[in-house]
Amino acid sequence: MGHSEQYLQKVETAARRGMDHLADRVDSVRLQVARASDRTVGYVQDRPVRSALMALAVGTLVFAVVRMLGSRDAAR
Repeated sequence: MGHSEQYLQKVETAARRGMDHLADRVDSVRLQVARASDRTVGYVQDRPVRSALMALAVGTLVFAVVRMLGSRDAAR
């Protein structure tokens, strides 16, 4: 096996390792997202009124920020 073939083999091996590592990270992130989703659903089921009030508060805050930014742009 020549130098160029050895080099290509090393590059291919490194690329495979990189792809395997990336796939492992993606799987890990998916698992974390699934767990967070399950916790959120559980929280909403256990505390529906509090969850609704929190959602309302966040929605109101987002609306106020958007409205404030919109009025600032209109004033320019």
